Order: sequence, then C-alpha cells, then structure tokens
Amino acid sequence: MTNLRRAKRAAEEGRLAGSLANLNARLAQQTPRRILAISDRQHYTSEQQFAPLIRHRQSIAARLGLVFEFATIEALDRLIERGFAGYTAVGIKLGWSTPKAEAERLATRLFAAARQAGARTLVFDGDDDLCVLWAPVIGAADAYIKKHRFADNQAYMRGYVGKTNLTDYVHRTYGISFDENLIPRVDALQPDQINKIVLGWNIALDDKIHDLANDLGPDTLSHQRDIDLGCRASVGPDRWIYGMRHAATSAMEAMADSYRVHAPTNRVPQDEYYDEMLRARLSVSPFGYGELCWRDFEAILCGSVLVKPDMSHAVTWPDIFVPHETYIPVAWDFSNLRDVCTPYLEDEGARRKIAETARDRLMTALKPEVFIKRLEQTMKQAGVL
Repeated sequence: MTNLRRAKRAAEEGRLAGSLANLNARLAQQTPRRILAISDRQHYTSEQQFAPLIRHRQSIAARLGLVFEFATIEALDRLIERGFAGYTAVGIKLGWSTPKAEAERLATRLFAAARQAGARTLVFDGDDDLCVLWAPVIGAADAYIKKHRFADNQAYMRGYVGKTNLTDYVHRTYGISFDENLIPRVDALQPDQINKIVLGWNIALDDKIHDLANDLGPDTLSHQRDIDLGCRASVGPDRWIYGMRHAATSAMEAMADSYRVHAPTNRVPQDEYYDEMLRARLSVSPFGYGELCWRDFEAILCGSVLVKPDMSHAVTWPDIFVPHETYIPVAWDFSNLRDVCTPYLEDEGARRKIAETARDRLMTALKPEVFIKRLEQTMKQAGVL
C-alpha cells in the first residue's frame, strides 16, 4: 500500500471524519443515526469488514443518515461508564481466537449497557466461514451480521467437528482430528438464534480488492493468456486445509497431458502473482479456512475464469458464484475437474463470456451507491433502519 493510501484511510477512519459524517447527514436533511462499532482489532481479514464502511463513510451518512463511529475493546470500560445515550445501535467485533467465555462476557456486558440506552445490539462477524462460533453471543445480540451464511437454515441446527463446516468435511474425508484444536467443535444453534443472522458483505469489499480494481486498467486485460489452468494455493501437509488444496493441484497435474497447467508451490511477489492470473484462462481456487478467499475476486478482476468447489450451500454478497455464468463449479474433491473445464478450454468465446460477466458484476458491486444499497438492506434486516 502506498503512503498516500495509508494516509487517506487513516483520515477516513479518524474522529474528525465521524464529525463530518454527522454534518453531512444533517446537510442532506437526514436524521443522524449513530452506530458505534467496537473492535478488538484482531485478525486482518476480520477487521476488513469495516473497510467499506470507512471508505464510504460520508456518502453513507448523506444517503442513509447512518453515522458510523469506531472504538477499540480497550476503551470498553470507559464507554460503558459514559453510557450509550444518543446511539441507535452498538456493535462488537471479536476475533475467532477469543475464548468463548471471554466473548460471552464482553458481549453480554456491552449489550446490557446498550439496551439500557435504547440502542440495538449488533455483532459484526468477520470470520472466513459460514458457522457461528459462539452461540451465547448470538443469543445475547439483536442481530448478527455475517459475510456469508448457509443457504439452508437447517445447516445451523447441527454441530460441527472443528470450527466450521469445512473442518467437519476435512475430518470426515481425510480423518483429521480437531480434538486438540483451539476450537474442537462448534455447537448447533436454536431457531431463535438462527433468525438473528443477517447477511452483510464479503471480502470483495476489502481494501486489497478495491485497490486492485482501481489499479487494473482495461488495457491490462489484453494480456496474452498462455496458461490454460492456473493455481497458486499449495500448503504444507501439516495444515488442516492440505487435503482440499492437494486435491486441487493433483487434479490439475492430471490435466497437464492436454493443457498448459501452472500450479507452483513457491511464494512470489504480489505483482508476479497477479501477472500469472492475467496470463491464466482459468484459475482454480480451492477452499481454505473459509469458502471465499481474495483469490476468487483477484482472478475475476484479472479476467480469468474462476473455477471453484460448488458454492450452492452458501449465500453471500457480492454473489459472483452463479454456476456457468460467473464461475465454473467443481466437485469438492475435484474429481470432475477435467470434465467441467474442458468445454471452456476448448471454446474461447464461452470462456470469455463468463470472464466478462463476472468482472462486470464485481466492478458494479464495488461502486459506492451499490454498496450503500446493500448496507441499507442489511441495516433494515438488523432493525437499525
């Protein structure tokens, strides 16, 4: 990130920007609704869920009257002592490594004080996966905002081995034990808790993707595509995601007899990584610690067609996971990789159509007015608007 971008984001997040947002709401003849988001500042991707709120802070205030303010968990005692009079909503974001008892204690204490002031209580869940880590925390909140959720609510009514449905899949498929893991199991939710889950926005709105979208001009996409199938996602066998990643690279290597396959194991600078995506006709993106990763959106912005394990079990926004329209779904074990990829490797017109459709939809979702519309829907469902 350039120094200019760092300075701009620091200014957008600062207290002065909050005061300006309040003023902009009033100038737009909106009734200011103050929302306080309190964060532990742990885990970068989790924290990035606030990136579009900060980036579009002034426009959000003028359009919706929502004035976002940000604080850290270290200030919790002082905030509670001061009280939350004047706030429409108070939310908390805690990283996944927070012990369950501590997460419940912090949320319960904060929400009791917020309700005393008549404020709605929110959880901003920035985790990579679809599951809800702490049942007591969602139980204590009015609304629970997630980047993505299960398409079928019944999936929340069962427990999982490990932290997520993916750790559970790895346990069942590859025999990996999570008994000694920091999170050996997540519990099932009750129907009243499930009803509190509200869809927010995913990592497509992270600063990393926003910057790449601005940096890649139309002329960049005319790059010669001399890689048929690309993927740079290998990990060591000591990581629980190894089985899912290895299945992808093994299936790709089996196609090297017919196509130009590029699946290296070494790390390279970011520019080189993007150059490979600009050269790839198809980019394979296996699951990691969650279903989505930056690679999905980076590949699309680079004009490469995304090939990914079937995402029909998930609901997310922006949704660039429409089968054979914005991505190519593949079996979770990649057993049908050749079959699903061959039609697009043999037909450049069909490949290009998916690439262009996906990129157009992602670029549209990155527009401020489109995000603000999504935010409006989220906040209505959360009872804030």
